[in-house]
Amino acid sequence: FKKAFKYTLRPQGQDIIRTWLYYSLLRVYQLTGKPAFKWVRITGMGLDEKGEAMHKSKGNVIDPEPYIDKYGADAFRYWAAAAAKLGYDYRFSEQVIRTGYLFATKLWNIARFISMFPQPSKEPELRPIDKATIAYLNHVLKEIDEAYSELDVYEPINKIYQFTWNYFASHYIELVKSRAYNRDNKFSPEEQEAAWYTLHYVLNRILRALAPIMPFVTDAIYRRLYGKTVHLEKFPDPDPEWLKEDYSLALVVQEINSAIWSYKKKHNIKFKEPLKTKVYLPLEAEKSLKELVELHKLENIEFYDEKSISELENKLRINNVFFDEQ
Repeated sequence: FKKAFKYTLRPQGQDIIRTWLYYSLLRVYQLTGKPAFKWVRITGMGLDEKGEAMHKSKGNVIDPEPYIDKYGADAFRYWAAAAAKLGYDYRFSEQVIRTGYLFATKLWNIARFISMFPQPSKEPELRPIDKATIAYLNHVLKEIDEAYSELDVYEPINKIYQFTWNYFASHYIELVKSRAYNRDNKFSPEEQEAAWYTLHYVLNRILRALAPIMPFVTDAIYRRLYGKTVHLEKFPDPDPEWLKEDYSLALVVQEINSAIWSYKKKHNIKFKEPLKTKVYLPLEAEKSLKELVELHKLENIEFYDEKSISELENKLRINNVFFDEQ
């Protein structure tokens, strides 16, 4: 029995549940009194780009080699995970493979930026946006960990992508870039070190969480930055203490950034140019005012709360930000 059924997991398609799976389980149990497998991971049918089931007789079976040669193995694995929602058919998509390639490139560029700064040996006094970012990440890690435990790779790859690209790279890094460099000494050494710590904290855990799906780029980055292979590291379990922390500031800042960038683009103002228009920000954003002013070059700011928001009805509103019309 141990020689014939030495694996605890059987991956298969849903088309052979009633035949191969049923009879294998039934026959083995009747003969040995033991289950053939502990886990069965069931996927749907593989579909071509038109949504038709792939069959050799149809001539629509996709050869992965040209796509792996063009985009890399990690990009192909990204597609396999992003398309592999448990129990559902998975459609081939070169566009999703290309997204995986771009994501690997984004990770490399993030790591190249962070590699310019030392990794603090201990946690310094963090700024509010640093705390919110770390708390946000730990909530994402909790969801990823739960999904992996259910043999699900669809949720982890999508949650890692969304957090890394849509928040960490696009908002947090942009917000703390000036603090990390601190070329004009507008931030204290402690505030600068807090940015370094948070950048490394987040990237390190993203790489470890992503390694099962995109093993090559994560290992290459991890070796360069941290001097060892990511594949012998412990999975980044969510920190219970950080799970208690509120991360709403991260989402508030994300909306503010998007709103101000949208306003500047609409009014042909370069992103690095000062914004002379008066802006009204939610009161919670005051915790990250220093970074927001530095990033967006804000010159005229007022805060509002739930009581005073009604007074801004005649202002231009984008997301959670109000603007005086020019």
